[in-house]
Amino acid sequence: MIALLAVLGSKLLMKQASIWVAWILLVAIVVISIVFDIIGIAATAATEKPHHAKAANRVFGAKQAIYLVRNADSVANFANDIVGDVAGTLSGAMGASILLELISFYPSLGNQEILLNTLLLAFIASITVTGKALGKSFAINEADEIMSKVGIMIASFERVTGHSFTDKKKKGGKKCGDSRKN
Repeated sequence: MIALLAVLGSKLLMKQASIWVAWILLVAIVVISIVFDIIGIAATAATEKPHHAKAANRVFGAKQAIYLVRNADSVANFANDIVGDVAGTLSGAMGASILLELISFYPSLGNQEILLNTLLLAFIASITVTGKALGKSFAINEADEIMSKVGIMIASFERVTGHSFTDKKKKGGKKCGDSRKN
């Protein structure tokens, strides 16, 4: 569903945008895909201990970083699988749209449409895969620092919106049975 909405949105945007704007959007989608892959890998490689030390000193974003590390499986699933898959689908669709736009400007390219489409999609895939491959070693080596930065970004977003995504308040008392006061 998210992929469908993203592709439809990009198609509508591509109809209104120039070819240069389309290339910039394509690069942005590929960069987003790589960044989220780094975040997902870092979440699985990070440890809680340095973030607890920061939280004890009330460092901004430390509680959010702890939440991310504790929920590394969900973070990695969202960042790597959901965002990664949507970005991959979107970049392929945008590449095809850019090629169709180029062919409409230069009709003589229509004779090589299959070759150009294959080359463009291979180029997009190679940039994405290379970026993610380079990002993986960075994410593993700098996992705790990356989680600190992401924690700060989430804490800032939570402060601006007034909504906490990471602070799941636990309510005291028994879930069932008699109350504590007898």
